[in-house]
Amino acid sequence: MRKIRTKRERTVGRRPKSLKPDRGTRADILAAARHVFASRGIDGTSVREVAEAAKVNNAMIYYYFKDKEDLYRSVLSDSFSPLAAIWDDKIFKGAAPVKEKIRKYIEGYIRFQQVNEDLRRIMAMEFAGSGGNITWICEKHFAVNYGKLVKILKEGMKTGELKKVDPSLAIASLFGIIIHNFIMEPLAEHVHGKHVNLSPKKFGAFVTELFFNGLGRQTTVQRA
Repeated sequence: MRKIRTKRERTVGRRPKSLKPDRGTRADILAAARHVFASRGIDGTSVREVAEAAKVNNAMIYYYFKDKEDLYRSVLSDSFSPLAAIWDDKIFKGAAPVKEKIRKYIEGYIRFQQVNEDLRRIMAMEFAGSGGNITWICEKHFAVNYGKLVKILKEGMKTGELKKVDPSLAIASLFGIIIHNFIMEPLAEHVHGKHVNLSPKKFGAFVTELFFNGLGRQTTVQRA
């Protein structure tokens, strides 16, 4: 007579079914890939190197991403998502003065830069090599952000809060002030011999004042 085994007996020694990757695995892969891409660029990086950095096998990479370029662009989209989130602040939906809106954006952009050293390195390589992803990056991540800033500047010009300027030059200058300070931070600390405060509040206040009023003092011209 055939013995009927219990459920536990039937499973002993049998290889367990493979489990689906947990939700945190994709985030781990993106974090590891961002660091590898920042060090080697997309051309110098292999899927195998990303898998090793993320401590997964190659198959896991391809479970989430169809190829290296898909992984690279996913890293960029993940890195830029906090930039788009800046606009979720209620100040941009109300009737606050333009200067306050710009100040709030500056603080958010500084926070974004504080946690995105790897992204700055990736973008530096993209710009230096005029990589094929530049157009995609501009259309996917910069265009909307740029358009919203232009709208605020034009609003300020219309209300008289700002003098008439070329928005493209004003925005490029604003980004340049912030980004260049983060790039130069190690050198600046070496030269000055002290920590450079690039906090959203203190550095943000400096950038806002510089953007709106410059460094020159207003003087009264005496007529003869």
